[in-house]
Amino acid sequence: MKHLFIALALAGTVSAQSALEKAEQDLRLAQSQLKTLETQITKEEGDLIRVVEEIDDKVLKQHKSLAKLLKDEDALSGAQRKLNNELSSRKGEFEFTLNLLRSYASGVKNRIHPSEKQSFGEDFEGKRKLADETVDNLPLEIQRRLNLLRLTADRLTKVSGGIRSDGKAFTEDRIAKEGKFAVAGPLGYFASNDGELLGFTAYAAESSDYPNISPLREGGENISALVNNGTATVAVDATMGKAVQVARTKKTVKDYLKGGGVVGYGILGLGVVALLIALLKVIEINTFPIPKRKKLNLIIDDLLNHDTGAAKLKASKIKGLGGKMVSSGVEYFYDKRRILEDALLEKLGMIQPKLERSLPFLALVAAAAPMMGLLGTVLGIMKTFAMMSAGGGGDSKSFSAGISEALITTAMGLIVAIPVIIIHGMLKSLAKSKFGQAEGVALSILNGTTELETGNTNNPSDPDSDDESESDEETDLLSA
Repeated sequence: MKHLFIALALAGTVSAQSALEKAEQDLRLAQSQLKTLETQITKEEGDLIRVVEEIDDKVLKQHKSLAKLLKDEDALSGAQRKLNNELSSRKGEFEFTLNLLRSYASGVKNRIHPSEKQSFGEDFEGKRKLADETVDNLPLEIQRRLNLLRLTADRLTKVSGGIRSDGKAFTEDRIAKEGKFAVAGPLGYFASNDGELLGFTAYAAESSDYPNISPLREGGENISALVNNGTATVAVDATMGKAVQVARTKKTVKDYLKGGGVVGYGILGLGVVALLIALLKVIEINTFPIPKRKKLNLIIDDLLNHDTGAAKLKASKIKGLGGKMVSSGVEYFYDKRRILEDALLEKLGMIQPKLERSLPFLALVAAAAPMMGLLGTVLGIMKTFAMMSAGGGGDSKSFSAGISEALITTAMGLIVAIPVIIIHGMLKSLAKSKFGQAEGVALSILNGTTELETGNTNNPSDPDSDDESESDEETDLLSA
């Protein structure tokens, strides 16, 4: 057993030495491999460092390139914003120009001479419609509208030098006649082919392609020569015929009288009667006899001297109601004052109606004339509407003419009423003044009785006398 353990121990020792040697051998191999690996790692590390450095250089270079690109991008963005702003501005200018061209093309037909609507107008309108059809193709639309602009520019050049063209025009009766036009700037002339219509061209209605003609009664031969030959001395009408039309619309007194109709003649008849009455009243009032103060004093002196015969003789020489009033005063001079006053008031009562007669008729005419004028106007308007209804209506010219004629009676009524009102007031004032003079004569006679001596017929001490104070008598006469 002892030898077995020793053998085993020796065997273990040998085995341990073998393991140790193997371990050392493995260690040396591992160290050798480690050294080799370290050498390889060192080599590869150098290569890797070089690669990293190269990459760092590339990254730095890329950073610089990126910074430059960002700077370029900012510059491009600024340039783009500037271009966008300029584009917006140009777009606004473009739209404004396009709208201006469209508006101009639409308004050309209202700017050209009426006679050109049949030649230049038709050509221009056809090309304008073509331009309107290209609204989806802006470049083409711009091109066509510029062509329209060139067309109108060429037209202005031609018109400034004068042009002639064939066409139709309306007569005053709205009958279309064929003929020739001669146009120079805003001036236009027309001569029909049959030679019956010669005159200036006027504005054409918006719905009509034919202009109206203001015919000339005299001097039409020159227009015919101008239209047919191109050269003549003609009158210049810058109003395009409107001056001739206005001159023709002016009415004479005869035309106004005729336009007033039956009502107008009635108004004028009343006016004539009123003026005749007014003239007669002026003569009547101015010639109404009122005794002069000197004659009246002589008569009163005779009465105070009790020379009744001389007083009656002088009173009888005074004509009219004024003389009768003085004669009545002489007759009742010595009676009671109340009797004398009543006699004088009676004569004054006859004088006042005499002076104021026919004046109410003038007032009636002044009030009735405007009413008759209004009646004529209403009848004229009714007639105008009836004619328009029968003819289909819609003609503003005929309607205006009818209303103008209907208003003639209103004007005539006012023309008659205003002077008659003034004359009536003047005559009334004149009559009142003349009546005041008559009252003065009556008061003079009445006051003359106060100078009678005591004991006369009109003695205030007479118990049967019912005389009143002088102031009361004068008051009664003035209020008569």
